[in-house]
Amino acid sequence: MTSLPALRRAALPPLLAVLAVGVAALAACGGDDDRPPVDAGSGADAQDTGVLADAGADAAADADIDAGEVCNCGFGSHSTLVYLMSQDAELWSFDPGTLEMAFVAGPVCGGDAPFSMAVDSDGIAWVQSAESLSVRLLDVNDPGPCTESPYLRRNPDFGLFGLSFASRSETDFCADLYVHTYDGMGPFEEGPDLGQLGIIDPVSGDLTPFASVDYDGGELSGTGDGRLYALAGTDPVKLIEYDRTTGGVIETIPLDGFNKTNASAMAFFGGDLYLFIEAVPPACFTCLNDTCPEALAACEADEVCADHLQCVVETAMFTDECGGFLSDEMATCVRGPCEICGLRPRARVSRVLRFDLDGDRSVEEVVAQAPIRIVGAASSPCVPTGPI
Repeated sequence: MTSLPALRRAALPPLLAVLAVGVAALAACGGDDDRPPVDAGSGADAQDTGVLADAGADAAADADIDAGEVCNCGFGSHSTLVYLMSQDAELWSFDPGTLEMAFVAGPVCGGDAPFSMAVDSDGIAWVQSAESLSVRLLDVNDPGPCTESPYLRRNPDFGLFGLSFASRSETDFCADLYVHTYDGMGPFEEGPDLGQLGIIDPVSGDLTPFASVDYDGGELSGTGDGRLYALAGTDPVKLIEYDRTTGGVIETIPLDGFNKTNASAMAFFGGDLYLFIEAVPPACFTCLNDTCPEALAACEADEVCADHLQCVVETAMFTDECGGFLSDEMATCVRGPCEICGLRPRARVSRVLRFDLDGDRSVEEVVAQAPIRIVGAASSPCVPTGPI
């Protein structure tokens, strides 16, 4: 049975009341080849997550008691679909029921490289540009020109960030806009207090930091029943559930066997988390099997070598930490006759994994080769929270 969260809506700036159009765009942390988009990971425990200031935590909690708010779900396809953003700033839809992707519009927002995106209860996408760091608004149900959001960058610690709306609880359907920092200086990292969580007031645009977290770079996805998740971390990438008022870690789920890729995104739908990561070029392992079968067999039999090979073909990187433990023969094969295995990120497409969040916690590949390279994904708080 499909369960839809009834009556919720984030408070919106007055200008949205008269918006007839807005370009639907989503970008949940994508990036250029030399600046990886936000994937994330975490292994922090709740006691390891520090609150930056009582005032910050109080500000997040105070958002719960905004008297007089009207929280409804607007009509539109944002209640039944996930929205995707390609590296070329094209807006696509994704139907978790059929697993089909469809082009919607684009390029949107002038074709600016998108970095992150959230979709609110009215189907308005809040899209951050990787270039200007501004956040613009567009209507996923009626794509048109983007308009400026009320957010203005005033805090230098919050440049690039993942963002998502999350409802306040199972019974309070008003949604708040959460952000997770990324310093933009290279690979995502994991360690004490490397990142921050903040909350943006969607009316004033003011951003309030309220917790430090142990990840630099994180994709966020909120739910219509008050949960907040991040895709973050390294070795392996992890799913982290945060307490949305304190930033404390409620649960950390390692996704063993998966490496983050240069483009990644995440969206919640129907009790599942959908992860969008780059796909390995189909011809890669065909080439390895044909060209260097003995070296490949030896590598696959060695857990460390196999992990390094997977890292190289998933990320198109070759460093001490990613590929450094390949045998000379294996490294030569990957770099030489099978160089397709290291196909540059912008020449790749994405695949889709489904994590059964509210079920058996299994991970399943549901789309092997998407038609686009996905740098952003977002679902509205109005999508189903229960199984579809």
